[in-house]
Amino acid sequence: MIRVLHIVGSMHPGGMENFVMNLYRNIDRSKIQFDFITHTESNPDYVKEIEQLGGRIYQLPRLTANPVANLKGIQHIVKENGYVAVVRHTPNALVIPQLLAAKRGGSVAICHSHSTSNAKMTVHKIGRWIMKHSQVERFACSEPAGRWMYGNKPFRVVHNAIDLDAFSFKQESREKIRKEFHIADNQPVFGHIANFVACKNHTFLIDVYHEIARILPEARFFCLGDGSLRNEMMEKAKSLGIGEQVIFTGMRGDAYDFMSAMDVLIFPSIYEGLPLTLIEAQTAGLPILMSDTVNPEVEVTEGLCFRKSLQENAQQWAEEAVHLFQAKKDRTCQRELIKKAGYDIHDLAKWYEDYFTGLERNEYLTNRQ
Repeated sequence: MIRVLHIVGSMHPGGMENFVMNLYRNIDRSKIQFDFITHTESNPDYVKEIEQLGGRIYQLPRLTANPVANLKGIQHIVKENGYVAVVRHTPNALVIPQLLAAKRGGSVAICHSHSTSNAKMTVHKIGRWIMKHSQVERFACSEPAGRWMYGNKPFRVVHNAIDLDAFSFKQESREKIRKEFHIADNQPVFGHIANFVACKNHTFLIDVYHEIARILPEARFFCLGDGSLRNEMMEKAKSLGIGEQVIFTGMRGDAYDFMSAMDVLIFPSIYEGLPLTLIEAQTAGLPILMSDTVNPEVEVTEGLCFRKSLQENAQQWAEEAVHLFQAKKDRTCQRELIKKAGYDIHDLAKWYEDYFTGLERNEYLTNRQ
């Protein structure tokens, strides 16, 4: 059996982590097994599921907190377990020392880029220069994420694929979620799904919600996710007088049901790689109002994605969101378009199996330029 080691910051529900777990659930685990290195405590549900699927989790100190322990730990774990490959999922090139440690342990090192911008620009540029001159395999969730991480070096686009059946619109899911939160079927529901971190732009999102509530007082608003800014956003909603209308659900394992319950998804991110949430929303036939900073590759269906500049104010965003609600369309899943674009998790799992089987035979190492 082939074992592949994935390095992530933590195993909590989020874009990168959800992608890896979706892949793990659907891969043929009689052929390939996943193990994980994290730097913080992981979500207990994820830990339990990983162990049930046959995986292991190792926790090491952060690279920035204790670089010696982190790098020696990676090298030791790789050498002891004989991993065919180590995949480092990351939004920036700070992780290049970890990839080099994996190589010293005897593994193929793969960097998987998941973003197109990052606050730590100076260190990122240094790490990117080292990576460009290192024997590291290069994956990216999109073309812009690849160019951001690797410059003009070749890389493979590995899409953030999903389970199309799980996210297809279901009337029973819509009714279930609306009943849980005492929302009538004809009430407008706007939503957002993301961890509460600065790049997701929740401050502006709450302002947009406030403006929508001026136009549609009966509207309700979902905020799914958790993070350091959540309490601050809850206080902001209260201060604007919409504390009762904005529902902060925390982490939910049934985000796919919320997609069916919403009428419009609002996504004003400052920057993104290729957000899985927007692929999921399109699968559910959910109209999306998103910032024009979001990678255009995410638009894989027709008539569901609408862009707006962050230079426009919250009132203008709100008016557009209300227009999308009032122009409601049939919630048909455009499944074949999404599958054709490469976002079916079953297709990706098969590609992963073939890739790592070939890697064991020293095939597919094409990113050596």
